[in-house]
Amino acid sequence: MAKQKSISLNHSPEEELAHPDIENVLFSREQINHRVIEMSDTITSDYQTLGATELTIVGITNGAVVFVSDLLRGVRLHTRFDTVRVTSYYDYDSPVALPKILAQGKLRLDGKHVLLVDDILDTGNTLSLLRKTLLAQNPVSLRTCVLLDKKSRRVTPFEAEYVGFDLPDVFVVGYGLDYAERYRNLPYIGTLKIERRDTSSWDD
Repeated sequence: MAKQKSISLNHSPEEELAHPDIENVLFSREQINHRVIEMSDTITSDYQTLGATELTIVGITNGAVVFVSDLLRGVRLHTRFDTVRVTSYYDYDSPVALPKILAQGKLRLDGKHVLLVDDILDTGNTLSLLRKTLLAQNPVSLRTCVLLDKKSRRVTPFEAEYVGFDLPDVFVVGYGLDYAERYRNLPYIGTLKIERRDTSSWDD
């Protein structure tokens, strides 16, 4: 399985180019790219060891869109790709409701090796719900891959087989992660300034 990388709170050189709403860059574009390549290689190797020639990757939207697209291109197996949409954050910086599946995938998963991909594992509620939902479709195997793991916020016991970086209890945006649907396009991951969490002050 992929080894986890611990977070460093040191300032990155890329911070000089950061968005003005970003307090601190935690993971630069280069760090993320390098780690995603490592994870893709490990996933390819692990599934080849299982004898799998095809992998079905299911990404959770919207947050995992950027991560899963990069991961997908690095996996050296025949792949099928599907998405599910789940929400619980709305316009807040922590979950405010139990996760709700808004749109399910369309591919059949029975008899398939399935990899569920999300941007961040925090409370464990979303991935626990989706794991149960996908297992009901009788895949041959089901594993989970997340870019960030915030263990300090776990409510429901859950561990992902593949983890990019461990994350302390800080709120981050960028590389697909958002706050009120902004900041997904940032190429790095960083903390958002406290004053920018008041959406009433935003321009339309």
